[in-house]
Amino acid sequence: SGSVLISASVTVPPEKQAILSAPYPGQLSQMVVGIGDVVKVGSPLAYFTSPQMGDSRQKLLEATSDARLAKEALFRDNELFKEGIIPQSRLNIAKAKAENANAMLMARQSELKAAGINFDDQKNKEAFNSYATGALKSPIQGTVVEAHNLIGQRVDTGTLLFRIADISTLNLEINTSGFKALGIQPGDEIVIASRNAKARVTGVSQAVSASQSARIRAVVEERGTLQMGEVVTATIQAKMKPKVPDKTLWQVPSRALTSWKGQSAIFILSSTGVVLQPVSVISSDDDLASIQAPLSNGAKVAVTGIASLKALAQKDE
Repeated sequence: SGSVLISASVTVPPEKQAILSAPYPGQLSQMVVGIGDVVKVGSPLAYFTSPQMGDSRQKLLEATSDARLAKEALFRDNELFKEGIIPQSRLNIAKAKAENANAMLMARQSELKAAGINFDDQKNKEAFNSYATGALKSPIQGTVVEAHNLIGQRVDTGTLLFRIADISTLNLEINTSGFKALGIQPGDEIVIASRNAKARVTGVSQAVSASQSARIRAVVEERGTLQMGEVVTATIQAKMKPKVPDKTLWQVPSRALTSWKGQSAIFILSSTGVVLQPVSVISSDDDLASIQAPLSNGAKVAVTGIASLKALAQKDE
């Protein structure tokens, strides 16, 4: 076992946060909340005005009226069909019209529902001074962690306006070297001494990124003075040593590495010539790489002319 020093970002679980963007082109006419405010589900965040939103409301009313009329026509034709006054074909047409009208109504309702807009606020009726104005409402309970005050400015569809997060649960997102991650497993304790906080590892990625770093996720159990969004230095109390095979770990300049037949390799300089040696890369950065290979002390590794040496090796095959 041992301690691993790491840098961690304090985050909120994805399912505990929500981002609100402009649902239509338009502008914010009034801000209701600011950063740090606590909101409930459905709480108004800001009042939003958009001519396109007004058009959508009008189309919803038209669809509601059309669906009602189609339903009444279907009821009437159904009674006429029972009395033998109209044929089956006319009843079928009435059914199709009613189904189409109902489908259009559902589509219009879904559009405005997805926009997350409330058009009736009993506490602030004056804010709805236009048919094209509505209140952006919070989809979750939480704290406002981002609020872009763009009052009076025109915004396009998709412009970020608010981010709401339930900060009752905090996570740690950690990027570390693949070598360090080998000794870390779920359940390991993380200590953030500067914030009097503790966390527990919940997941370790089974693959490293292109930069040879591995991702580790942890849930905060004792939050101390941790705040969402900050980056902290922490120590992982690893219960086991890194699972590295019984081979010596060597460090070489990263520029000495090359790719050979899908595998990493280096060129070893000797008195008799140059030898191509396949290696296993444990971790690397812009300067140094940690590798495993059957090398001897004092081995000379080529760090320049790699492309030429590789071309010669290909020619000798």
